[in-house]
Amino acid sequence: MTMKQVDPGVEMAPAPVLEAAVGLPNDLTAAVKFTLPTDEDMTAVAALRASSEPWKSRGETQEDSLKALAQLKPYIHVAKLQTQIVGYVTVERDGPVPGAAYLRNIVVKQELRKKGLGAVVLEQALRAARDMYRKTIALRVDPSNAPAVSFYRKAGFTTVATVVSKKSGKLRLLMSREL
Repeated sequence: MTMKQVDPGVEMAPAPVLEAAVGLPNDLTAAVKFTLPTDEDMTAVAALRASSEPWKSRGETQEDSLKALAQLKPYIHVAKLQTQIVGYVTVERDGPVPGAAYLRNIVVKQELRKKGLGAVVLEQALRAARDMYRKTIALRVDPSNAPAVSFYRKAGFTTVATVVSKKSGKLRLLMSREL
């Protein structure tokens, strides 16, 4: 048996299953609380990212996710329901569209998708962008990710350009909306 040495300061454990998954509160907007991530939250956020697309199909490990997220920590807004992390969003002041805030990532726990939680997390991103005194928010999305493209369009985003990702070399839709 091969043992992998793990840094004792970083415990990698799967996020607990949310007890409310079978019956979410009627008013998610009031029930979901947003915080900046604590060091303890970062492990759960990394687990959430590593188990979500596109990072999962890229083979990104939880440890890889934790390293990447450490660079984004000041921009992460953690969504909690009953003290459990159910999603997160990263919003930066500057991105690919001059003068627009940049929504880098939005992730919701798989079992809670299509229940309105994504809209609540997106609304937090819009608030964060407004708090940065931005009038526009932009994002990039894989055009083959039809559920995500549809989600953003329903939320008022329009495609402003098709760009090539520097990281993957793949096409991405550059979408934005006014705040």
